Amino acid sequence: EIYRIVASVLHLGNVGFLEEEGKSKLTNSMAVHTTSQLLGCSELDLARALTHRTIDARGDVVTSPLNREMAVYARDALAKAVYDRLFTWLVRRLNTSLQPQDLRDNHTVMGILDIYGFEIFQKNSFEQFCINYCNEKLQQLFIELTLKSEQEEYLREGIEWEPVSYFNNKVICDLIEEKHKGIISILDEECLRPGDPTDASFLVKMTEKLKSHNHFISHQKADKKVQKIMGREEFKLVHYAGEVTYITNGFLEKNNDLLFRDLRQVMSETSNSITQKVFPAAEVSSKRRPDTAITQFKNSLSQLMVILSSKEPSYIRCIKPNDYKASGIFEDKIVSHQVKYLGLMENLRVRRAGFAYRRRYEEFLNRYKSLSKETWPQFKGSARDGVQALVNTLGYKHDDYKMGKTKLFIRYAKTLFDTEDAFQLRKHTLAASIQAQWKGFVQRRKYLRMRAS
Repeated sequence: EIYRIVASVLHLGNVGFLEEEGKSKLTNSMAVHTTSQLLGCSELDLARALTHRTIDARGDVVTSPLNREMAVYARDALAKAVYDRLFTWLVRRLNTSLQPQDLRDNHTVMGILDIYGFEIFQKNSFEQFCINYCNEKLQQLFIELTLKSEQEEYLREGIEWEPVSYFNNKVICDLIEEKHKGIISILDEECLRPGDPTDASFLVKMTEKLKSHNHFISHQKADKKVQKIMGREEFKLVHYAGEVTYITNGFLEKNNDLLFRDLRQVMSETSNSITQKVFPAAEVSSKRRPDTAITQFKNSLSQLMVILSSKEPSYIRCIKPNDYKASGIFEDKIVSHQVKYLGLMENLRVRRAGFAYRRRYEEFLNRYKSLSKETWPQFKGSARDGVQALVNTLGYKHDDYKMGKTKLFIRYAKTLFDTEDAFQLRKHTLAASIQAQWKGFVQRRKYLRMRAS
């Protein structure tokens, strides 16, 4: 059934239209026939749904023919909806099958998030806007979890520290997603308002509301030098990764992406069990307008942020050395640009000025207490005093560590490695001591048996 759905999407792309007196007509009935056979629906119903639209206006049901432009739009919207819902269904099915049967309260989760990188092309449209918005949110999370949280922990623990300045991209995230004021709100408002909204009217409204924002540039707002290379249908956002020029053509159409009620009804009546599930009959009777594409994307991204915020992420930053996918070629300009917009320099400055390792006193003392006679086998004082005695025995220099309120901070990784190496060597001594005690016990028991006999 999955392959039949995928094939139906391909055949749906072959459906063509012409226009007669403002009404669309099918030019390739064979493609409609094949699509209906693959999905298990009525060919007549599918053909009619592709060329007509039914509107329920407060109880008055009106069916009107579509012109060629709207018929093409309906066909494309159906193809995208079928593929999108199949993909979502497949992901959920895989997640369900991979989920362990024994779910305990304190189960540990390890996940891998492979994200698309920041996109700056010659022509950037709605898709690049969504992708770059996602990267802005992930960069914001990176700042929150690494740079900001790192500095806040030092202040919380009372560690002397010189704050490192870094660019906080919250201002850009607010520009895009702020309620009633951001670009997403303006785009949705323009898509949903009555009348005849266009990409041009969306750009005009955006320019009016955002003209004072430092990270938004329109043709009207730009200086003369920028106006010469910037089209009137374009706007520019100053992202954390650099300036990106977006062309508004197609923004409203791609954001709306509405699937007409007639097509949803045909899909809900198919014999294919998967399409029946992903196009429920209840959706057809619902009067609620479906969310726009950007709102769905925003909600999905918000859920991802909640998941990532509750975890302890480790980052793998990939640097593209050149634009030719060739080995052994490193172009300084491309590499340095990526290092800059990934925030690697700020992160390195924080790490270099800070401490490579931190551990609660109780945990550090419990692991390494055997390295000092003062703390082995049990230290009777507080864990903090025990750690202080331990680092004194190990010969830590004054700049190698700092004592916080609840944690020990070690500046250099080498200091920790040396401590761990000493602990591994100490294990051999402890093992030999245990062996000696055991062997002595065994031999004494043998001696007592011989003496008793």
